[in-house]
Amino acid sequence: MDKITIEVCVGTPCYLMGARELLDDMQKLESESEGKIKVKTSHCIDDRCEKAPVVRVNGEVYQDITPDKLRKIVSAKL
Repeated sequence: MDKITIEVCVGTPCYLMGARELLDDMQKLESESEGKIKVKTSHCIDDRCEKAPVVRVNGEVYQDITPDKLRKIVSAKL
């Protein structure tokens, strides 16, 4: 199985719309994943600021994301 890479945008629009909560939640999941998940940050993903917060999971972009939605996406890829 490949590692799942989660990139969370922490640019101003995304940060104001909840990126910190997403990042905290995914970092917790990363620490529990036994090396299966890698979390990193970005400052802008595909110029989608109007759809903040935005994340990229294994190259696929998701917008208007919540912690619950992101956990479901990641769980489906594990």
